[in-house]
Amino acid sequence: MENLLELSKMDVKPSDIKAFVYELAEMLEWDMNDVLYRQLFGGGLFTYKDVMFLKVHEGSFYFRVPEKMLQYWISLGSQLIPKVNNAKGGNKRQSLAAEEITSLHVAIENPVSNPCKRPTYFSTNNFWYSIPISVKEKNKVAQILQGSYLLCVKEDNNISKANDLRKLPNITAALKRILIKAGVNNIPELEQMGAVKAFRAIRKINSNASYAMLFSLHAALNYKHFSLLTNSERETLVQQYEGKIQTRKSIHNVMGCKSWAMA
Repeated sequence: MENLLELSKMDVKPSDIKAFVYELAEMLEWDMNDVLYRQLFGGGLFTYKDVMFLKVHEGSFYFRVPEKMLQYWISLGSQLIPKVNNAKGGNKRQSLAAEEITSLHVAIENPVSNPCKRPTYFSTNNFWYSIPISVKEKNKVAQILQGSYLLCVKEDNNISKANDLRKLPNITAALKRILIKAGVNNIPELEQMGAVKAFRAIRKINSNASYAMLFSLHAALNYKHFSLLTNSERETLVQQYEGKIQTRKSIHNVMGCKSWAMA
């Protein structure tokens, strides 16, 4: 592919997009081993060092633009990614505006089996824009991409720190390690899953996990110390986990167990 005009058209060959991405990466002296492509429904996603920077969508591709650089990209003639068509099997559903598509949606669409290799899907303000029509040279595109990428890294790091599980009460370093092993990597994921489902995930990898851990998770999501949970709250949590009515005697038996948060 010789020029940017051809690349900016629809229905660009996947091989041409990949070649262009690798050419930009070479200009920026990126380590090619850290440039990865992940297949998504209707397209794909390029990441560098686990930070996404380019999305392939319906035969075109779009750069991830941090909010602070939106006006700059727009001033260069860059166009926002079209709305996503969510209609399936003839059942029409309302389309999501591209700027409302969060990283979390991408994570759900394309889960990575190894949490340690999962890209940073924390940012909720991901904007995707086309090649600026006023830019005629690839090295200029590379320079713009570099600036955007560095801001995206900073943005993701800030959000990642804010979403660290240790920010919650009762979440010790040991409990955080178990949660990550169970596939719960940050506060939004724990909030989405809820204490009961998170505890089920923990029990799958550690069948001996005590109910005290369940109590600690529930209290953490309510931003209070586990000791402030009432017997009624604890009883309800156990019932939700077991899926059956527990006797008061059995519940009282688990009340006396040592909390994981104290471990």
